[in-house]
Amino acid sequence: MAVELPVPTIQEVARMAPELNNWTTMAARAYGIYAGVNQALKKTRGKNAIAKDRAQEVRQEMIMMTLIRLFAVMDRQSEVSMQSVYRFLKQPNALDEVSLCYSSGLKPGSDALKTCSTARDKFLSTYLGVDFKSFGRIQSFRNGQIAHLEWPEAEMAKVTYSEVEAMVRACCEMAGQLTLMTSGHNDWPLEHLNEAHEDAYEFWHAAIVVDSEGELFGRTNG
Repeated sequence: MAVELPVPTIQEVARMAPELNNWTTMAARAYGIYAGVNQALKKTRGKNAIAKDRAQEVRQEMIMMTLIRLFAVMDRQSEVSMQSVYRFLKQPNALDEVSLCYSSGLKPGSDALKTCSTARDKFLSTYLGVDFKSFGRIQSFRNGQIAHLEWPEAEMAKVTYSEVEAMVRACCEMAGQLTLMTSGHNDWPLEHLNEAHEDAYEFWHAAIVVDSEGELFGRTNG
């Protein structure tokens, strides 16, 4: 039988919002680096380069870091989690309370109510679209054990890269909407994912190309 978990107050939700946004941003950056490295490796198929081994190590580390950070924001048992925020936003008075928070304690106007209503609906719909079955496949690695998890173990639990990406993007959307509701600020972790992807791709693509030409490590081909 599932244990009924407590519903946080608006004050607690407002305090956890920056933390959830920071953790989600770290997950987004880690996944962005993974995706950028992966793209660089695909674009340089056929090139012989030591840098490819380094890139593959980084790619593995980043996908595992992504998982660790996802657990930090999605753990049902944690007081600071997207699931905790979801329990609050389902409450009938949640919209009034976040609108007041959005308006810095002043009586919210129609624009504030509309913005918060849209943000709340997007958070809830995104949350309900999360595939918790895939998340639950590796839930036994929660807390201390997740730090020692390796990707082959995650694969044995039938977790795919596409499922990880979907979870990251969902958390990015929820974190951004939560930040907007509780502060009125725009801070979207997805932007960090895209930036990290582009930077990692450009760096590792250039490194592999240069290395394949014998210049990166001071060696010559042939």
